[in-house]
Amino acid sequence: MSQPRYSIWAPVGGNFGPLNTPDEPIDASYERTRSLVLEAERLGYVTTLVAQHLANPRSLDLEQLETWTACAALAEATESIEIIAAIKLLLFHPAVLAKMALGIDAISGGRFAINLISAWFRPEMEHTNIPFPPHDERYRYSGEWLQVFQVHQFQPKKKLTCNT
Repeated sequence: MSQPRYSIWAPVGGNFGPLNTPDEPIDASYERTRSLVLEAERLGYVTTLVAQHLANPRSLDLEQLETWTACAALAEATESIEIIAAIKLLLFHPAVLAKMALGIDAISGGRFAINLISAWFRPEMEHTNIPFPPHDERYRYSGEWLQVFQVHQFQPKKKLTCNT
């Protein structure tokens, strides 16, 4: 029987406790996220999930750390924990995202993964003027998006050299 694998959510939207504990500040900073992910890695957690939001889902007035820059920085800061970006497909062209994902995967030494989300938080999309199609349309788009993404996960077939 295999051992359980433990994961944490990176606190890119701040910590949940302050919503019920007013004396504790809400902190969506990279410094806090990095510190907690490094501690989780030290304790043996194997993955961290980094949520993609343009606006904080608890309140549009709260801060929200940007996912892709946070993932790239965490990839450099950590040594063993897998970094999983939970991303909304409506926010990115698949070819651009494929290139970004390959870059973060290279920085992390192969510890990067993507969790695809077909969007769920309508106020976030409306707040940013991004269309929010009906449920079935979003999932149809997700299938098409994934096909394009997979085609654009290009890796050089051979090492390029320059002869002078």
